Amino acid sequence: MVYDILSPALPFIGGYLLTYSLYKMNIIKKALHVNIWNFIIGIAFLIAAGAGFILLLFLEFGVKLPINPQLLYWHVEVGIALALVTIFHIHTYWKSAKTTFIPAKRRVKS
Repeated sequence: MVYDILSPALPFIGGYLLTYSLYKMNIIKKALHVNIWNFIIGIAFLIAAGAGFILLLFLEFGVKLPINPQLLYWHVEVGIALALVTIFHIHTYWKSAKTTFIPAKRRVKS
């Protein structure tokens, strides 16, 4: 099975750049920008996790349905989008995230 990376990624990259630009131009508030992407990351997680859980149940009980390959395909595609939105999420919360990822001794004030 061949998975697409660009087709699910481009709308998310475009959407993030759009909302981030609107925030930087003071057209929307940062809270709206953040809430939009928190909602998207939540929906993507629910879809990817739900599909993965259903696939796990099918595998565990030996259920082979014609929908299994399509479900796997969309599970992976939404997972790709989820990974991308996670990068956006880290970008949004970088100041607080760097305290988690970079030890205090190595942190340079910016």
